[in-house]
Amino acid sequence: MPEDRRKSPARSRQQRVETRAPRRENPTTPLTRERIVRTALAIVDRDGVRALSMRRLGADLGVDPMAVYYHIPNKEALLDAIVEAVMSEIDLSVDVADAPPEERIMTAARVYLDVLLAHGNALPIMLSRGPSTPMAVRPVEYLVGVLRDAGLPPAQAIAGMNAIAAAVRGLAAVVPTGQGEPPPAVSIVEPGEAPLCGQDFLRDFEFGVRALAKGLLLSAEHS
Repeated sequence: MPEDRRKSPARSRQQRVETRAPRRENPTTPLTRERIVRTALAIVDRDGVRALSMRRLGADLGVDPMAVYYHIPNKEALLDAIVEAVMSEIDLSVDVADAPPEERIMTAARVYLDVLLAHGNALPIMLSRGPSTPMAVRPVEYLVGVLRDAGLPPAQAIAGMNAIAAAVRGLAAVVPTGQGEPPPAVSIVEPGEAPLCGQDFLRDFEFGVRALAKGLLLSAEHS
């Protein structure tokens, strides 16, 4: 079969990140929280979490680093803001409220994966701190709502959301940084030595999340 070369939204966003040369912000542009967070995320996307410091951020913004503290009180708040920025890119408009619950869950998982792959260098931040602002929590509430609509009690809906989110983050974590989307297939051993151990990341992702969805929906029927 011919290879499917369609580009995912994640790949398109990642390519924009990779091809954008480092630049300094125009120092005459007003300093705002949004501009600070956008610049901080660009640093992480381009150079990784370790490259982010208040000094580097001030330099890229073209301002004294102390000016940043007027809008962002400390480094911890900046990291929370990066989580918010990444989570706010999740496109909740793709949800179809009258679609089968299983497909709504799959759609939620896919759009989350797209965003994590688009910001692969930010994944350590996403893994080390949960969403802590209303904007960052919106996608969480959305998935919990999908599971509640499917009939799961509140506690099970939250547990199900955590399981699905963990599956998505797990796949994003094994994709090489900067690749933008999972490789279609890899082998963890020499060809022919263990043919059953080949990995197709996208296939495994779809299978795993769908199995979770089916199990959650089955538990809803018996709750």
